[in-house]
Amino acid sequence: MTTPQHHARAPHRMRLRVSSMVFGGAVSMATLVLLYQVLSLPPDTRPPGEQKEIVSLESRLRRLESDLQANQLTITEIKNLVRQLAGSNSRANSLLGPQYGVLVASKFVRNGINAIKAAEKPNSPLKKVIPPVHYNLTHAAIMQDDCIFAQAAPAQADIQMEKVYNFLKFDNPDGGVWKQGWDIQYEAAQWSSAKKLKVFVVPHSHNDPGWLKTFDQYFTDQTRHILDHMVEKLSVDPRRKFIWAEISFFSMWWDQQSESIRDTVRRLVDRGQLEIVTGGWVMNDEANTHYFAMLEQMVEGHEWLKLNLGVKPNNGWAIDPFGMTATMPYLLKRMGLENMLIQRVHYSVKKQLAKEKSLEFKWRQVWDSGSTAEMFCHLMPFYSYDIPHTCGPDPKVCCQFDFRRLPGSGVTCPWKIPPQPITDHNVESRSQLILDQYRKKSQLYRTNVVLVPLGDDFRYVRPEEWDSQFINYQKIFDYLNSHEEMHVEAQFGTLADYFRAVHEESDGPGGEEQEIFPSLTGDFFTYADRDDHYWSGYYTSRPFHKSLDRALEGYLRGAEILFSVMLGTQSMTGKPLIELADSLMARLVLARRNLALFQHHDGITGTAREHVVVDYANRLMSSVNDCQHIIQQAANYLLAIDQHSYKSDPGAVYFELGEKYTEHNQIASKLILALQSGSAIPIFIYNPDAHHRFELFTIRTSSPYVEIVGKKDKIIPCQVDPVFIQSSEASPTMFDVTFQVDALSLSLTKYTIKAVEPDSVNSELVSYAKVIVRGMAIPSVPSVFTVTEENSKDPFTLHNEQIQATFTSNGLLQSITTQGHTVLVSLEFVKYGVKNHHETAGAYLFLPDKEAVPVPMGQPPVVLMQGSIMSTLSTQLKDILHTVKIKNSPGVDGMGIDITNLVDIRLERNFEFVMRFNTGINNEDVFYTDLNGFQISKRMRYSKLPLQANYYPIPSQAFIQDKEHRLSLLSAQPLGGSSLKNGQLEVMMDRRLMQDDNRGLGQGLQDNVLTSCVFRLLLEPRISTKESTTGSSREDLMAFPSLLAHAGLHSLLYPMYALLPTAKVGATQHRWDIGGELPCDVHMVNLRTMLDPPRATIGRTSHLTQHPPGSITSLTLHRLGFDCGFKSPGLVCSTNGGKVRLTELFPSMFNEQVHQMSLSMLYEGVDMTKSYTLSLQPMELYTFRLSRS
Repeated sequence: MTTPQHHARAPHRMRLRVSSMVFGGAVSMATLVLLYQVLSLPPDTRPPGEQKEIVSLESRLRRLESDLQANQLTITEIKNLVRQLAGSNSRANSLLGPQYGVLVASKFVRNGINAIKAAEKPNSPLKKVIPPVHYNLTHAAIMQDDCIFAQAAPAQADIQMEKVYNFLKFDNPDGGVWKQGWDIQYEAAQWSSAKKLKVFVVPHSHNDPGWLKTFDQYFTDQTRHILDHMVEKLSVDPRRKFIWAEISFFSMWWDQQSESIRDTVRRLVDRGQLEIVTGGWVMNDEANTHYFAMLEQMVEGHEWLKLNLGVKPNNGWAIDPFGMTATMPYLLKRMGLENMLIQRVHYSVKKQLAKEKSLEFKWRQVWDSGSTAEMFCHLMPFYSYDIPHTCGPDPKVCCQFDFRRLPGSGVTCPWKIPPQPITDHNVESRSQLILDQYRKKSQLYRTNVVLVPLGDDFRYVRPEEWDSQFINYQKIFDYLNSHEEMHVEAQFGTLADYFRAVHEESDGPGGEEQEIFPSLTGDFFTYADRDDHYWSGYYTSRPFHKSLDRALEGYLRGAEILFSVMLGTQSMTGKPLIELADSLMARLVLARRNLALFQHHDGITGTAREHVVVDYANRLMSSVNDCQHIIQQAANYLLAIDQHSYKSDPGAVYFELGEKYTEHNQIASKLILALQSGSAIPIFIYNPDAHHRFELFTIRTSSPYVEIVGKKDKIIPCQVDPVFIQSSEASPTMFDVTFQVDALSLSLTKYTIKAVEPDSVNSELVSYAKVIVRGMAIPSVPSVFTVTEENSKDPFTLHNEQIQATFTSNGLLQSITTQGHTVLVSLEFVKYGVKNHHETAGAYLFLPDKEAVPVPMGQPPVVLMQGSIMSTLSTQLKDILHTVKIKNSPGVDGMGIDITNLVDIRLERNFEFVMRFNTGINNEDVFYTDLNGFQISKRMRYSKLPLQANYYPIPSQAFIQDKEHRLSLLSAQPLGGSSLKNGQLEVMMDRRLMQDDNRGLGQGLQDNVLTSCVFRLLLEPRISTKESTTGSSREDLMAFPSLLAHAGLHSLLYPMYALLPTAKVGATQHRWDIGGELPCDVHMVNLRTMLDPPRATIGRTSHLTQHPPGSITSLTLHRLGFDCGFKSPGLVCSTNGGKVRLTELFPSMFNEQVHQMSLSMLYEGVDMTKSYTLSLQPMELYTFRLSRS
């Protein structure tokens, strides 16, 4: 590689260079270089006086106690550090780059900081240990009563999905015309003039915001025509109805309409002819999505509806997500919806529920013993949501009533019997034929109300279809309704019409709810539509883009919070910067919508065509860059010495964040802080979490001769690691510098990177990595590092003060010891092939040919970079660079083992790549996976089901446990996984499939890219307390993460960000923070500035600002459910029964008046003041409306 020459410059100047990588068979690496001029920041400039007023004495005392504790911890750490390093001549730790020509320059590297000693046999270089930095370990202070929730009995329900799975045989006998059911019979006498069959035919068009075409292409080719004709055709007859779900499309269409058309739409909504169902930006996937993004996409849609239509959706509609989560009914209920409909559920489960007439149920959360969040749910009974599978059990009959397929239309019925136009001559026979289907369908439900969806993907594009469907069906309705002896009322309807009729029939005379519907707990994974075709492949398909989704979620949340705080601060100063706020809000809205779009069930699932995936990726990447811009702009304002006279420049780049996305198919590149002798560059660390954090942080620099200046201008310990640009060479101009960050809740904290002369390095505070290699020649590294070749094939051990990990000679984990407990945790990489059949695995389906087999290893090269602050172990295997970090940190990052797998399977064929842990944990056939990062679901491994049926989504974590230990795998990206044998836990990392799986995509998965899969592995011994749970008993339906797992996951999903100054930065404060902190078990989900309607742009009366920020801010909090049966090391917070006072969190920001709201801000709840003590219940989400003056 080439590097730019360093030219002489004045001190206090800097450059930043972006490093990017190319991975493949080649041994080359290209580095992009960005040059940034830097202005020096004045030394030790303090803010002119304290600007924030502490409202209450309680808040002052809490802050004082926290500061004293932090100061004592810092003093103790430095004393211990000096004692440990005083007698040591060794140098410490380095970050390992990939072996064969790969430069690991990604967002994931920022989490890497290991701290270790390594032990080997006598006379081995590994025996020459580097003393670790010592620290005092802290634990969360847990109120005893806060442990009760996790020990409570689960909610009682008539139907528990685990028991349904235990009972079902999962056989698939031929049911006749209803292949997956049975021959339904009925007695015509069961209906009468007083007890009529009520039929609601619900026209709809399912519009995917990206699948075979991009979002924009679909809109241009199809969706805009559907909506154009909708306005025209519904206006013809007030009996016509239609429902619409996807606000992403609807808003795009709305922007192109005249005010006259908009008024017509509003009238159609008011008259009940048009219903907006769910109201989300998209119909989100339910397996891979995180609840942060699920909320974001719902709020985006609901906010648009509120501003433009004044509509509050009341009914959910989810006909196409591939399996259904229990999180969705909770979110919808807390948003104010009352009913929901779902479709894609395992065919055997549908059949069982249909037999019991339990396809309509009250969906209850297993942890909600009070049943306050249960949602009434309708499950469609048949194979699909298309017209042949919705009128009744016989698709060949139902298809005859899809009048889009009339002869001459170009669309036919597969059963070879075409529809007939309804005439006076055939109306009787045709009406009788379809009424028979309606009656049979009604036998599956507990009321005499039948729902018949009438639509499919992108239906009603042409005006002829509107006419043929509405005119022919109206003739049938008129005939049925005019013949009293048939005892039927048939009509077009919406979901609102249907559910209203259901509740009218099921409620008592006084309107009270009668208990005729069963309650149900659990979720509906994994989905199978027929035979052994389980849709568990999409849990992993296109993991690069799943990872990019999580990266954007982190940046968007960070931008939302800092932007809202910036506006709140401007209100306090009395000087709003309208141009700046408008400019940043436009970027923020675009980022919200791009993230929301990707939550679509063909977006984050990885099940779209290749060119559509590229479109999604470009949107995500662009929005990451926009969020970075918002963060640095808001940070510059908050750090300004004089905010009253602040001069805004909305396009200016004051800071670069530590990484940059430059290509839609490449991992982010790390920026390089270019240092010259004598320069001192202040950087700021942004902590977007509402909790105090002690974590390690890594900055890439151009020089190894550095010092890190932290709080109170004290030099703090750091470790310098080499950056490998190929297996045999480390870069002479790139170095990773790791140090401990002490960051208050929601804060910007200054650290100064000082370049020093080589002979001026403080050896007691600056250590250099010792590099040890196995199975390879000694690489070329800069002279500041020592390199040793180790020929032994014995296992070796790395450890910090909390964890000891033993590895095989190949560099793979073998066992873990923590808190005096040693557990076998053997890591291996395995692969699945595909079933040799004409229908086999693809983007949706996981259809393995047999059990997984190990991936051949041989004798791979192993590189250990050992240091006092962290140690990194990397091994280059076929298709993967496997890197493990153990961090000597007092925070949560020091309590687990960080794993980064750089995966590249582009040379493989029909290859499904898995990381598996074989452990000594006796979990039997029980394991646990999360649902949407919100809750944990118990899973059972069933021998009666095929392997692929035992795979489940892992959106953020999975664990196995017994009565003594829990092993948790925290994941920075959503993937699929399972526990297929006792003691096993596995996660799939990528899939490459050469064929389509016949689910409509028409492509395999052949667009794989270099992908970084990032995990944290936690081994937690159970503690013997009365709060401790019982382990992995079959009867334990509920499980919760530990506080440590919660905090560890948040550090992966919402990492701290580095802000590196450019030449535009002026004088700044040393730090900024929000002024308050949340309890350990309360998470700030978001702090979101809401929109005002479009308004005239300041200074340009002829121009509208489309997305002006409003004066309302939405604060969403989540009180986490957690298991007290484990210690909580690395945390410096406490629990207090869920008590939160917003005056303590925002002591000097936002008005006194606060309103509790529904989650999407459509419904107003309790009024209160900011000083009111909130009492949050475990697992619950709460949203509050804050306002600015």
